[in-house]
Amino acid sequence: MTARPSRARRLAVAAALALGVVTIAACDGDAPFAPSLPSAAGYRDDAGALAIWTGTPCTGVTRVALTFTTTDDERVRLVLRAQEPGVTVERLDLARPDPAFTVDEALPAGFDWRDAERISLLMDASEPSWSSTVAVADVVDGSPDHGAGTYLFDDLGWKDQDDVRAENGSSFLTLCTPDPEK
Repeated sequence: MTARPSRARRLAVAAALALGVVTIAACDGDAPFAPSLPSAAGYRDDAGALAIWTGTPCTGVTRVALTFTTTDDERVRLVLRAQEPGVTVERLDLARPDPAFTVDEALPAGFDWRDAERISLLMDASEPSWSSTVAVADVVDGSPDHGAGTYLFDDLGWKDQDDVRAENGSSFLTLCTPDPEK
């Protein structure tokens, strides 16, 4: 006579199978909340200061989180907060932050953003907002070769206002542009 598996063992097997199905389903295609086009923000080195352009205005912004990732995978964050109903953000300048924001998490003393490997930007806004990630070396190395009104939009290239106006919604989405497919 064969011993029947215990209830705990049957539950463990069922849980493992369920987790496997969920994992496979999650890897099948894009996440349902992901934008249909790449999302991006613009970055440039402005005489040593990090300048960020969202590309289009983001309204009702209550939180901005910048994560700087180093080559040894350490993360340093700057988190800015604004009171409800939030503020409109189109440009961020770490050397001269908007006084409507308070610092929730500060960068360490002496931190130089140019020593990071990557920058990730997330914002909480009244409208859907996407994320952005850029390689710092590309920003620092490319900024001198592009005019003051031109920013590196993630891995999509250097864009000025006319480029963003022409391409936003057709080849990429600025951080606060609604997805035309959703």
